[in-house]
Amino acid sequence: MKAIVLAAGRGEGLLPFTEGEQKESISLLGKSIISYSLEGLKKAGIKEAVVIINDRGVQIDVDLPIELVRQKTPGITGAVRDGMEKIDDDYFVLTFGDIVSPPEFYINLMNAYAVNGEAVFSLVPVNEGIQTYGLARIRNEKLEIVKDGESTLALGGAYVLPRGDFDDLLEYLSRISEKAKYFIWSGEWADIGYPEDLINAVEMMLRNRKTIIGDSLISRTAVIGKAIIEDGAIIDDFADIKGPAYIGKNAYIGSFSLIRDYSSIETGAQVGAYCEVSHSLIQPKAIIGSKSYLTYSVIGREANIGSSVITANYPAKTSRGKVNKLGALISPWKEIKHGSVLEPGYKV
Repeated sequence: MKAIVLAAGRGEGLLPFTEGEQKESISLLGKSIISYSLEGLKKAGIKEAVVIINDRGVQIDVDLPIELVRQKTPGITGAVRDGMEKIDDDYFVLTFGDIVSPPEFYINLMNAYAVNGEAVFSLVPVNEGIQTYGLARIRNEKLEIVKDGESTLALGGAYVLPRGDFDDLLEYLSRISEKAKYFIWSGEWADIGYPEDLINAVEMMLRNRKTIIGDSLISRTAVIGKAIIEDGAIIDDFADIKGPAYIGKNAYIGSFSLIRDYSSIETGAQVGAYCEVSHSLIQPKAIIGSKSYLTYSVIGREANIGSSVITANYPAKTSRGKVNKLGALISPWKEIKHGSVLEPGYKV
C-alpha cells in the first residue's frame, strides 16, 4: 500500500515565516516536520510514499522510497486527486505532512486496517476551537463528520481510504465515515499551523525524553541538566543547559549562556555568550548574538539576531485568539538589529 502525504500548502498561519521556507521543512529536534509523518509510515509498514509539493519542495530526512509530485490542481482536494494518479491499489493512506506524532500513531492506523480491511479514520481529543482537519462525533459506535457545532474529537489527519471519485475531500470523508472504522489517539500529537504550535511541539517532544549526550565537546565548567546533545555540538565554558533542551549537531552554545526549559537549538545554530533562551525554537544555522534574551520565540533558518536582543514574554493573543505566551517569529534569513526589544507576537 502507498501513502499520499500532503506538503504543498502555503502555511498561512505561519506567514511571513513560510514565505521563505515550506512549513513541512521546519526542523524539530533535528528532523523536518514532514519526516515525522514519513518515519511513522515507514515503521507502520508503508513501503512507498507520494509526497505532494509546491515549487519550494520539501526537506526530507527519512530513508523511504518517495515520489515527489508537484501539485497542479488547486486546494486540498486537488492535491489528493493529483496524488491518486500514482495509486494503483484499492486502498491508500492519506496523511498531512504537518503532523508531529510518534510512529505508534501510524502503527495503530495500519493495525486497524489489517483487522478490518476497511477505511480507517484517526481521531484525536481536542480543546475547544481546534478543528484543523474537521470535527467528528461518535453515535451508536458510528462515526459522523461534524460540519456545524462543537465536538471534543477531531479528525487526526491520517486515514486509510478506498480509491474513489470525489469533488470535495471533506464531503468524501463524510460519505464513507459511517462505514469506516476508527481509533482514538490520546498520545503525543500536534498539527503545526501557527507559531505557538511549534513551541508547544518542542515541549511535547522534550517532556519525557531522557538525557542523551553524543560525541560533543563540552567544557568541564559547563552544567548539563536534562538534554539531548547531538554529535559535534560545542558547549563552552560555564554554559548551563538546564533543559529540557535539544542541542543539535554542530550547534554552539557560548560561555555563560543559559538554555532553559523546552528549547531546541537545531543543527549548526549558534548561541553567543551570556544569552538566555527559554521555550524557543532556533532553526539550523541561525545566529544569536551575545547577551540576547529569547523566550517563546521561533527563529528561522540562517537568521541573524544581533547582540542584546530581547523578546518580550508576557501574555499576548495568539493566532487562534486565545491568550498565551508568544514571543517573536523571525523568518529565515532575516536580521534583527543589535539592542532591539521585540513586542509579543512580533513577526518579520
